[in-house]
This record gives sequence, C-alpha cells and structure tokens, in this order.
Amino acid sequence: MSLLSIDGGKTKKLKRLRRKSHFLMNEPSVSIKYSYFYFSASAFEQLDAKKFSSCAFSIEDGVAPEEALKLYIELNNEPEGELNCPINFNKSNSIFTVGCTATIVQQIPRLKILQKKSREERRIFLKYDEVQKLWYLPLVPGFEYRCRDPQNLDDAKGIYRLAFNGNVQYIGETNNLSRRIYEHIKQEEIKFDEIQYSILNNQTDEERKEWEAFHLDLVVKETGLLPPHNRNRGKSH
Repeated sequence: MSLLSIDGGKTKKLKRLRRKSHFLMNEPSVSIKYSYFYFSASAFEQLDAKKFSSCAFSIEDGVAPEEALKLYIELNNEPEGELNCPINFNKSNSIFTVGCTATIVQQIPRLKILQKKSREERRIFLKYDEVQKLWYLPLVPGFEYRCRDPQNLDDAKGIYRLAFNGNVQYIGETNNLSRRIYEHIKQEEIKFDEIQYSILNNQTDEERKEWEAFHLDLVVKETGLLPPHNRNRGKSH
C-alpha cells in the first residue's frame, strides 16, 4: 500500500512497512524452550521438515557435550525413542517444534544457560555444515560455568570472566584456568567475587583468543566500553 506525503509543496510517494516476526525472516532459527525447540518458518523450508516425523540431535564423536560447538539436526522418519525426538507441526504446516528435548538441553551447559536468558537471547540462528551436509545449532561458549571458590577450578583450557557484584571486570583466555586465576589473586589488581568460564580443551590457542575477542566485542557493542581491566580487544595469557 502506498500513501502520499506533501513536503515543501512536493508530493512524495510513501510505502508502508510490513510487520515481520523473526520466524518469517529468511535466516532459519530455533528458539530454545524448556522442553521443546521452536523452529522458524524459514527453518521449516530449509530443512524440508514436512517430509519427516522425528529429529535426532548429534555432536562430534570424541567431544564431550560440555565442549561441543555444534549441535547437529538430523530429521528422519525413524520411531521416537531414546535417540529420536518427536516433530509437531502447526495447523498451517509452516513451522514446527521438536518435543521432549529437556534431557538434551540438560546435557549441554551452553544450551542450558540460555533458559535463563531473554527471549531474544534464546534464539539461535542455524548454520549449514558443508562437510556433514547438515544444519546445526552453533553452541557459543557463554561462560556457562560459575564458581566463587578458586579451589574448585581445574587445569582446563578456556575463556573466563572475572565479576564483582555481578559486574564484569575482566575477560581473558588461558591454557590453565586454575593457574591463571591464582595469578590474578596474587597480583591483587582486580577485585572479583565470581569466576565465570567456558571449557575449551579441544580448541587451539588461536581459537581461544578468537572467542575472547568475540566476547570483548560484545561488551563494547552493549556498553561502548571494554571491561574496566581489559586494555584491548584480545589478549593472550
């Protein structure tokens, strides 16, 4: 529909914007609910979901669920069971949900932590793996583990945040979480009462630095500033 607007004596043609839900956008997405996954209309089309009745979820063999970076979607017509979740379609067959996913989420801390997030943050945009020929949910390391006692930390590789009264003071990456946190304590430069971290034992030093920079960029986008004790957008320790 077009309207006319008069500006300085000249009539200009206007076009009204159509309301759009993110479920109508071209990029396929999934919203994580308590006991089911809600797939968008574009995901319905991209995955050709109407042909299937069940869905299996997979991670790379040899990778622990807490360290997985991809959750693969395998639509199929096998019976529902321990390895298969049921697919349900809406009345117009334009979107679908996959039910009985609560135990799947419980196994993957990077998904579990999303349940406490806002609706927008619980939406994940799907990506396509050209090698596996499958769509997958990217499992972004999101500091899903929280600890107040450094003695409970192990020697894992990963990224971490130091927080005080809920406010992020510093973001870093390390090849030995326990050692690095005790270095911070010894240096007495940063006051913190909680360590938030993600385990990345299967990632290279360079990949950990990329995740560190990723989260620093997020903070800058949200606040306009780096955390108080970060001097640049990526630093190795």
